[in-house]
Amino acid sequence: MKDILTQLEGLILVRPDPIRDAPFALSWFESSHGKETLLLMGNTENAIGVPTLSGETATLKEFIQLEKEHRQLTWMIRYNNKTIGAVWLELEDTKYVKSPAFHIMIGDKSYRGQGIGSAVIQEMIRYAQDTLKAKTLYSRHLTSNQAIAHLVASFGFANDGPAYIDDDGLEFQNIILTLQQD
Repeated sequence: MKDILTQLEGLILVRPDPIRDAPFALSWFESSHGKETLLLMGNTENAIGVPTLSGETATLKEFIQLEKEHRQLTWMIRYNNKTIGAVWLELEDTKYVKSPAFHIMIGDKSYRGQGIGSAVIQEMIRYAQDTLKAKTLYSRHLTSNQAIAHLVASFGFANDGPAYIDDDGLEFQNIILTLQQD
């Protein structure tokens, strides 16, 4: 898996590096908005533990292992040489969403609303289409997360069925984008 240069100057998607990225991840989750970010992504209150450096390192190592197993591709979102989030493509269907499915998290709240999410989503669409040769791209989001709902709609994603309640009691909406074929 290669690094991905984006259209946004200073923004690059890179392979996870636990030594480089775990301290940044820990700082996001320890911040005042860390819990809010996790809740927006669909984590429940009781699933959010106390963040630790060893825990964040383990998560990043898990991302790398999932790639080795051809189940997921993960890139860290780096902006002006700082890790600010992550994006991943699930390569296998899950209980709730078909594959390939992308998920994005900009952990550092100060970087939201600056076009970074748009640039990252554009690259995931391009990657799914050009590298994976996928005909569709999927994702899901909490119905209450209107920011991501508006963002994905701007790319042409449409609802893929009705909203539903998952096993944790959270309401999600699956979305789908038909990709253009050359």
